Amino acid sequence: MHPILVGESFSPWTKKARWALEQCELNYAYKEYTPTLSEPGLRLRLRQWSGSVSVPVLISGDQIFRGSWAIACYANETTRDARLGDMSTIKHWDDLSEKALAEGRTRVVRSVLNNDKALEEALPTFIPSPLRRPMRFLALDAASRLDRKYAHLVMPGSLRKALEQTREGLAKARGDFLLADFSYADITMAAVLEVIAPIAEAEPPLGPATQSCWNDPSLADEFQDLLEWRKRLACNRDTSYSQFSALK
Repeated sequence: MHPILVGESFSPWTKKARWALEQCELNYAYKEYTPTLSEPGLRLRLRQWSGSVSVPVLISGDQIFRGSWAIACYANETTRDARLGDMSTIKHWDDLSEKALAEGRTRVVRSVLNNDKALEEALPTFIPSPLRRPMRFLALDAASRLDRKYAHLVMPGSLRKALEQTREGLAKARGDFLLADFSYADITMAAVLEVIAPIAEAEPPLGPATQSCWNDPSLADEFQDLLEWRKRLACNRDTSYSQFSALK
């Protein structure tokens, strides 16, 4: 039986995990996680009855890997050829990525909190259109709880720092790979760009109001060179993965 990856397809953390698994050519079954609705089932799979749970999570037999870094390390070890690179060297890049994404997530969540249409789009798809506006308070509560859950992780300036160091790293490498070859360093830093100008497909797709909350036009304009770098990775069959299929 293939491992099961539970995640949110729009999440940069899930994107990192999927990209790593596919780069290592590991077959897996994907299960989309819906906050609140999917939580009981995930807790049952994890046998975790208290405390917070988050995705992505990879379940492989009786082994459980929580978070994109643990999943990438598992994928790299499973291939036995270090296809994602030397993870001890890459940890520095992933730390930059994690801090940048934490800041980006909080910006996105707070943008949603201030956008009535985005709140309506955040409601489960089975809620009919006439009821979405009066039930907006449910999405407001969920987004507020998400903001409180992760706000303590935010280190102001982390996003810009990650982008600047990626630019410097690529200039030093004089190519499209931060290290000698394509590695998880490129994956984890390219994923940072998903919080300023997302291009990886999400299923179910985000609504237009929600998509606008993910975009940061100012940073996207300033770091257009990095967006072009990510696009080159996304369009190259050797460095791409399934959520970039529309670009290839």
